[in-house]
Amino acid sequence: MGKGAALRWVENRLLARHLRGSGIEIGALWRKFPVPRTAAVYYVDRISVNDLEQHYSEVAQPILAPDVVADAAQLPFAPHSLDFIIASHILEHMPFPMAALRHWHDALCPGGVLLLKIPDKRYTFDRRRRRTPLQHLIDEDARPATFDKRAHFEDWVENVVGRPRSRHPEFTNEVDRLLASDYSIHYHVWTDADIRDLVEHTRKNMNLRWQPLIFWGAHFYRKECVVMLRRDE
Repeated sequence: MGKGAALRWVENRLLARHLRGSGIEIGALWRKFPVPRTAAVYYVDRISVNDLEQHYSEVAQPILAPDVVADAAQLPFAPHSLDFIIASHILEHMPFPMAALRHWHDALCPGGVLLLKIPDKRYTFDRRRRRTPLQHLIDEDARPATFDKRAHFEDWVENVVGRPRSRHPEFTNEVDRLLASDYSIHYHVWTDADIRDLVEHTRKNMNLRWQPLIFWGAHFYRKECVVMLRRDE
């Protein structure tokens, strides 16, 4: 085990201390977060395990069968019913992150916690992509009809897949292929500073009543931003 893996193990144990009662993990795939034995966790994903295995055919490890099949931003849980929500590497996959955060906030009971792990673009395959401005998220949240799904996929194909736009029709064919399968791309990319601004916006401008318990920025062994928010009592 390398130094980074050992440090992440310790960090996960520190985070797990805040997970009590009954909650969910969204999009665990093959890597469940280590919750305490006393906590009850249900696993949520957007498609069945058979479809997940086809969608992520490159994954060698067994994929976890979800207990609940649902869109992460339309969870079938009553308001104020969950003690915790774990969303590790999920928010960047959401076309409308503001709506997802609002929905997760409402699903938490008073004192419940949201654990977010969000990749920092500087340390991932997203490094060539432009950061998503906060105002872009605000505008799309206010006017969902302006959301241009194809533009997001074109950005992904050009800057992650590595197909230049000049190589038509290869570029267009790859965009069409991914759109047809509704491939789960990173719609948005951020640095830890962007995430801090986003969290503050949810508190001050969206009136989401939660407080940051933990904020760990990306580091040499941690290529992601880790945020834990507790809903007010």
